[in-house]
Amino acid sequence: MYEDEYEKKGYPIRNFVLKVILVILVVGLLVWLVPKYNQKNVQTKQCSTGVCDTSGIEAVTSQIFSDNLDKMKQAAISYYTDERLPKEVGESDTMTLSDMIGKKLIVALIDKNNKACDVEASYVKITKLDDEYLLKVNLKDSEKEDYILVHLGCYTYCDSYICEKQSTSTTTYNSSKNSSISSTVPIKGTIKDGTYYYPSTKPSNTSCKGSHCKTSKPNKTPTTKPTYKPSDKPCRGKECDEPNPTPSDSPKPSDSPKPSDSPKPSDSPKPTYKPEYIYEYKKTTSSRFSYWTSWSDWKKTNCSTKEINCSDSNPSCLYKLQMTSRKEQIGTYRKTYAKKRSQIVQTGSYQVKSCNKYNFVKINNTLYATTTATTYTTINTITRTTGRSVGSWQYVGRASYSNPPRDTAGVSYKFVGADYSYCSDTCTTLPNYYYDKYTYTGELTSVSSTTIPITTSSSSSSTSSSTQTSYEASCGGYSIKTVPIYGTVNVTEKSTRTEKLYGTVCYQSTKSRKLISKGSTSIKWSKYNDKSLLNNGWTYTGRKKQK
Repeated sequence: MYEDEYEKKGYPIRNFVLKVILVILVVGLLVWLVPKYNQKNVQTKQCSTGVCDTSGIEAVTSQIFSDNLDKMKQAAISYYTDERLPKEVGESDTMTLSDMIGKKLIVALIDKNNKACDVEASYVKITKLDDEYLLKVNLKDSEKEDYILVHLGCYTYCDSYICEKQSTSTTTYNSSKNSSISSTVPIKGTIKDGTYYYPSTKPSNTSCKGSHCKTSKPNKTPTTKPTYKPSDKPCRGKECDEPNPTPSDSPKPSDSPKPSDSPKPSDSPKPTYKPEYIYEYKKTTSSRFSYWTSWSDWKKTNCSTKEINCSDSNPSCLYKLQMTSRKEQIGTYRKTYAKKRSQIVQTGSYQVKSCNKYNFVKINNTLYATTTATTYTTINTITRTTGRSVGSWQYVGRASYSNPPRDTAGVSYKFVGADYSYCSDTCTTLPNYYYDKYTYTGELTSVSSTTIPITTSSSSSSTSSSTQTSYEASCGGYSIKTVPIYGTVNVTEKSTRTEKLYGTVCYQSTKSRKLISKGSTSIKWSKYNDKSLLNNGWTYTGRKKQK
């Protein structure tokens, strides 16, 4: 019984939680669906008539695209003057937006997304038709691509050489969407089968502002309106002008009718003539020359001489000069070679009380005693030309040294000269040097004072004992003597000889020719596309004039 009651009661908390979760899910779904429904409903209401509301941003977007198309169109019309227009029927010329920007015809175009329009896919293309030109202006931005077709020609209402054709409607074709833009402009004149005919009513007093597109002035007091049929001088091609009749076309006085028979000015309209043009042709004849002579032999010239290497097609090129150079002996000069070495020389002297039996000398701050018979100072009398023994200095001989020898207290070297046997015309390094060698024959005994007797000792030895004796020599009295001072110094020994002098020597060679006949440029005026001239080497200059 208790179990049945418990089952009927259920789980009240769990049921409550599930209900809360279900309510939250339903509310969230409604919040998500209602805005989308409202948006779709608004769009449906806006487009219920079949034409959606494109006001606001979409209108601005369309205007930006249209403005960019118009900028390209106007830039193209101003660019295509007479000399740039296609000449033959079916011929066309194309410029990409990149080309137009490069020619400074237009600046970069920006679309509604502030992005640059495609400079390669955007272009203008002009094609020559039978009687006019067709201009296609194609524009591609970051979202779409579209183009317009514009008919151009030389009409009486043009302000420049060519202008846009005024017709009842001009349609813009869309390459990516089925859309068009139409505009209505009053028609001046009659257009039939692509040919412009002048109005059958009173001639217009509005004319092309260019000198090539004039309209004859109407009679001041016309009584009848001239009527022109399509066969009466239709305006065809890029020239659409109406000049006044030239005097040569006017009737002569002798041919004019009698006053009684002549029509009144008001009864005869002035005829309108299409101007005829002739075009300028040019033909250039090249100059004729003799053959070039052979190059002349090379001869010395100043190294400042300039080469002459003109173009063979230049009429003034009658002489050529080429240059070359090389190293040669240009003379001799005296070159001095110098070496440094250490040499013992007398640097001074002093007087001092000394033993009479000895002479004294100070070499590199060391005091030496010598016998009176072997004077050290005799080295001062030896020169490079002595080549023999002098006093206590014995001549040993002459030798060649790659590195100069150094003097010592008992050996002295005298510089003789340079040994160039190891050099060529010019020594790249120092030559060897010759020296005479001298040795001192006297004894040099180191002493500490000039007044202390020299002590000598001798010793002998045997297998059983060793003895040593010593004695002291007497000074033999004292006197004041001069003690010379010698020291080692660095000296520079030089040798000079005559050597060859080398330098750069320049040479020139020339050749020449003669002018047989000068070139010339001839000018002729003739009709357009004169095959007899074009096939004979004549070319257009781009100029034209009325006959």
